[in-house]
Amino acid sequence: MAVFKYRKIVDEITTAIELGQLTGKLMSVRALAKQKKLGVSTVVQAYHELERLGWIVAKPKRGYFVISTVRAKPPNYGRQINRVLAGLSLDKAVQYSFNDNDILPLSCTAPSTVIDPEQLLGQLHKKALAKRPYKLWMQDPIEGVSEFRLAICQHLSRSQQHFRYDQLLITNGRQEGLLLALIAAKALNRPIAVESPMSFYFQTMLKQFNAEVVEIPMQADYRDELALMSTAYNSQAFATYLVNPNFADPTGRVLSVSEKELLIEWAEQRDVTLIEYDRGELHFDNERPVTIASLVKEQSSCRVICIADFYDTISPSISLGYLVCINSFDECQFAKQTVAEEPSIVLQYMLQQMMQSGRYQKHLRHLRNQLKQNYTATIALLRPHLAAINTEQLYISQPAGGPCIWFKLPNNLSSHVLWHKMVEKKLSIAPGAMFTLGEGYDNFFRVTFALPWNESMIKGISLLGEIVAEFIAEQDKCKTIE
Repeated sequence: MAVFKYRKIVDEITTAIELGQLTGKLMSVRALAKQKKLGVSTVVQAYHELERLGWIVAKPKRGYFVISTVRAKPPNYGRQINRVLAGLSLDKAVQYSFNDNDILPLSCTAPSTVIDPEQLLGQLHKKALAKRPYKLWMQDPIEGVSEFRLAICQHLSRSQQHFRYDQLLITNGRQEGLLLALIAAKALNRPIAVESPMSFYFQTMLKQFNAEVVEIPMQADYRDELALMSTAYNSQAFATYLVNPNFADPTGRVLSVSEKELLIEWAEQRDVTLIEYDRGELHFDNERPVTIASLVKEQSSCRVICIADFYDTISPSISLGYLVCINSFDECQFAKQTVAEEPSIVLQYMLQQMMQSGRYQKHLRHLRNQLKQNYTATIALLRPHLAAINTEQLYISQPAGGPCIWFKLPNNLSSHVLWHKMVEKKLSIAPGAMFTLGEGYDNFFRVTFALPWNESMIKGISLLGEIVAEFIAEQDKCKTIE
């Protein structure tokens, strides 16, 4: 129990430091022990661990102090609006890391793999089969099992997101969900706007359709981003906008409620359908970020299609998801009826049982805690290697959820070059160019911490920090010689 208590103090303090809530001198050991109602030895153990990890430093006769760091500014993604025809070729770097078992795939994201729910899924499968699912299959409506849709609504209501079950459609996962959303929005023969850097999931699907894509660079001030969208819309109108409002892959940002409401207002005025991919379940803190769909007022005409699935939360092997359809249900239902296969009845009943029994909520808490532990451990492993690098040279994102960390190298360095150096050492990163259909973001790259935490990951993350530090140092040396 003492180990758990000291780890909790470590996690609380590292989180507070990262968020900028804790600077300067820490509470004394005895004061913190009294406040937390813990033994002095437990607090001493926590402070020693924080010192070992490089978060704090002990100053004789003065106490413990947070190691001061210059907080890097968020990266500037530019203001150039790109109109690109999405081709069919896939990024070879990603395929390389997928297909070589000797390479640690830090380029890939499957957050649900950090824990193994196989035993629970086996139990649920047996119970679902007892419902004679193949008989029920013949009677089931195109929308999906009504009890399952109701269970999803009840689950979302816990985060103050209130939907009717007749606003939900069950799908075979996120890829089918995006296909149905694009068809329902009548987007495939018109330009499609998407935030940039964009979700790799968005990009791979758009390539398959050879779509005309309008990339809108993310801006630090969201009003500036909406202004860019207006400029793009005025030059050539688009009917659909694709967005990741929560823990966007790759940057990890979360739009605030007020920013989401501004986007709804913007889209309503221009009759633009919003298609959002929601990863809000992957938050680290107590409050789940809400979807854009949940903020559309009843009297609003804004069309929103929210894509969600269980790839992130339960298993990448489960092809099951859902659409929340705001002012767009009939179009989505018709698209599903004409182009989609029926989702597994067994899986629907399995997930219904999981949600209504409370085991899904318990599973999510476990998943989120493990993701946060992985993130904290990843930063701790990287810090000793990257501590000497000025934050003007290397930006590292500080996500509040999701499965990824995003890096920005100095402008003269290429993440493609770095990728080759990594592959030689049996690591794979995701170069920034993977998240755009244009030529940008060459000095950006992304890695995941959402893989099973084992000796291979520990060694791989440490090696990542070592290679990045050497890569930047080599360039600095070349500059000095010049």
